[in-house]
This record gives sequence, C-alpha cells and structure tokens, in this order.
Amino acid sequence: MTIHMNKVAAIAQVKTKAFMGKNCVIMPLFAIGFTLIMRLLYHNMDMGADAPMEMLDAYVLSLGLVMNLSMTGVYCPCLLLAEEKEKNTLRVLMTSSVNGLEFFLGSILPVFVISVVINFLLMPISGFMITGSNLAVFSVVSILSSLTSCIIGMLLGIFAKNQVSAGTIITPVALILMLIPMFADMIDELSNVSRFLFTGILMDMVSDISAKADEIIKLESIAILIAEVVVSIVLFIFFYRKNGFEKD
Repeated sequence: MTIHMNKVAAIAQVKTKAFMGKNCVIMPLFAIGFTLIMRLLYHNMDMGADAPMEMLDAYVLSLGLVMNLSMTGVYCPCLLLAEEKEKNTLRVLMTSSVNGLEFFLGSILPVFVISVVINFLLMPISGFMITGSNLAVFSVVSILSSLTSCIIGMLLGIFAKNQVSAGTIITPVALILMLIPMFADMIDELSNVSRFLFTGILMDMVSDISAKADEIIKLESIAILIAEVVVSIVLFIFFYRKNGFEKD
C-alpha cells in the first residue's frame, strides 16, 4: 500500500483543526489542570518526613501522565473518528484517493504529537524534572506509551458509531488504564496487573526515578511496551480489514 505524505499531511491538518474543538482540546487541558491542582494540594498538606516533597512531585507527575495518556491519547482519536462518522465525511474520504493507512497515520499523528508534548510539559507543572540519562529513558517510554494509547483510541473508534457511543466505549478502557496503576500500591492483585499496562510501567518508572533506584526500568518492561504497540497494531489491522473504519 503506497503512502503519499502530502495526503497524510492534509488529513493531519484537518484532524489538528478538529482537535482544537471543545470536545477534544479540553482533554490535554484537563490533564494539565489536574496535575497543577494535585501539586498545589500536596504542597498544602502536611505529609510528614516520610513523604519528601520530591517524591510527592514525582507522584503528581505520574498521575498527570496517566491522565494524559488515557484522556488525550485514547479518548481523542476515538472521538475524532466518531465525529467523522457523524458528519458522513469518513465515507467520502474512503471512496476518494485516500487509502486506509494514509487516513490512519494522518489521524493519529496530531494526537500523538500533542500527547508526547504534554507528557514533557507536565514535568515543570508537577515540579518534578527528569534530567540526564533518565530523561532519555523517559522519552522512549513516553513515546511508546503515547503511540499505544493513540492506536487503542483508533481501534475503539472503529466500534463507535457516533460521539455519544464513543464516550460509552472509551470510559471502561480509560478507567482501567488510570485506576489500576493508581491503586496498584494499595492492592497486590492490581500491582500484578499494572506492570503489564503501559500506564503502570510509566508510573513505576517515574517512582523509581524519584527514589534514585539503580534500575529505573527493567528490560522486561521495555519488551512489554514494544509488545503492546505491536499487539495494538495487529488488532487494529484485524478489525480494520474485517470492518473498515465503520463497524455496522
């Protein structure tokens, strides 16, 4: 399948404009606002000597990252695809000279870039800065996690007939990606599940960076992240070939 970059760029431009609509742009803003509120909240609470401020800021960062991946990375591609279906512009595109791969790449590119940028912006907002070699590792994990979340969003978008159904489909997936890592430290069973989620791996890595651990991420976790990208792509291709971008 041939990819024409000018068509990908044109679709990405349209999707970027659609992203700036009130339904999507609020998601990264929500992640930023949530992170800022949590930072202010923790800074005004007396957590005692057992909770150094740096570790609290790191926890705030990890919460913001998980929120961003779930709300921006997963929600927005699904919502934008559902919006295309509502406006009946998707079928027009698919019957034109644009192929499925070009539409897919053009659709996830703006959300992917915005998601990654927000991940880095959340560092100064949370007050926890990652530097040196740790920043390089963070960048790799952040990019892989954002890519996985966007592909999952497009996959869910196949099953969403409109924007209302998109919200219904996304909610349980987003809750799983957010709540399991957030409560993993409290419940052992959730901890065992969290280490297999890209959101959980990212949260654990930030925690290990703040704790100055010798090994901030295991090779096993990197392998899981790569596997999740591959599995997400395979699942998307399977359902796309079966249903196209619209599941009747």
